[in-house]
Amino acid sequence: MNTGVAQIIGGRYQIIKLLGEGGFGRTYLAEDLYQLGSQYAVKHLTFSSHNPDQVIKVRELFKREVETLQKLNGHPQIPKFFAHIEENQEFYLVQEFIDGHSFSDEIKAVTKLEEIEVVHFLKDLLTILEFIHSKNIIHRDINPDNIIRRKDGKLVLIDFGAVKEVITQTQIQKPGTQIYTLGYAPQEQMHGYPRFNSDIYALGMTAIEALTGLEPTVLPTNQDGEVIWQDQAEVSPKLARILSKMVQDNCNLRYQSVTDVLIDIDTIANSSKTQVVVLHQHSSKAANTDKFLCVLLLISIIFTIFYAAGWLPEKTETLPQQEQSFLKISSLTANRKLTINN
Repeated sequence: MNTGVAQIIGGRYQIIKLLGEGGFGRTYLAEDLYQLGSQYAVKHLTFSSHNPDQVIKVRELFKREVETLQKLNGHPQIPKFFAHIEENQEFYLVQEFIDGHSFSDEIKAVTKLEEIEVVHFLKDLLTILEFIHSKNIIHRDINPDNIIRRKDGKLVLIDFGAVKEVITQTQIQKPGTQIYTLGYAPQEQMHGYPRFNSDIYALGMTAIEALTGLEPTVLPTNQDGEVIWQDQAEVSPKLARILSKMVQDNCNLRYQSVTDVLIDIDTIANSSKTQVVVLHQHSSKAANTDKFLCVLLLISIIFTIFYAAGWLPEKTETLPQQEQSFLKISSLTANRKLTINN
C-alpha cells in the first residue's frame, strides 16, 4: 500500500489505511505494534516548504499547539491525545481512534431531525464546548463531519483547528486553505479573528442543518446577513429564538458564552421531560379506570346471561340482599360505560 508516508511511524505505529485528507494533511488508521489490537488515528501535518528557517518555526509552533491539545485530555467526548512525532522534518500526531459514524451521515439518513433530538444534541455538544472554552481553546471548525456518534451512542467532537494554526501562522499553506468550513464560520472568523462565540455560531448552524436537512451554504440571508431558515423547519418559537441568537451575524449580538446558551436550552429540555412525565401519569390513571369499568361491565353481562338462561331466580327480591345490591351496581356501571363510549 502506497500511503505517501513511512509504513511505521516512530518505530511503533503501523499505518493500516488512509482515513481522510484535507488542506492541512492526511489522517491514517494505525495499529500500535507494542499493543496489538490497539488502533489510533495518526494525523500527518503536511506543508510545502523545506526552508530550514520555516521548518524551525513549524517545529516551535507544533510543540506549542501540542501542549494545547494535551489540555483537553480527560474529557470522555474528546479524542485522547497520545503522542507527537517528528521524523525527517515530517510532523505527526497520534490520537484516539473514534469508531462510529459522522453526525452528517446521521442527518442524511433521516433528512430532518425532530426538535427534541436537536435539543438533546445541542445540550450534549454545548457541554463539551463549555469544557473546551474553559481551557481557553477555540475549536474553530465545528461542523457535522467533525462530530462522531460513537458505537456506544455518545457524541465525540474531533479535528480541532489548533494544529492547523501551525500551517497558517507560517504562511506556507496551500492557496485557499482556511481553518474553517464555509457556511459554518461567522464573518469575524473568516476575516481571521475567531472568538469563543465563533464556535457557538458554528454549532448553531449545525443544529439548523439538522432541523432543515439543508447545508448552510444553500440557505438565503437577508440584507443584515442573517440566515433565513425557519420556513424550512418545524420548530417551537423558543428554540427558534435560541438558534437565531446563536447564529447572529454580529458577534456582539450573539450569545457571548456557552453557559448562557446552556441555561436557555435547559428550559426546553426540562419542559420536555415534564410533559413526558405528566402524560405518562395521566395515561396510567386513565388505563386503571378503564380496566376497573371493564371488569364491572363484564360481571354485569355474565349475570344478565345467567338470569336470561334461567340459571338465576326469576324474582330479584328472592335473592339475598347483597346480591341484589351487586346487580344494581353492575347495571349502573354498565350504563355509565355505555354513556362514556357514546
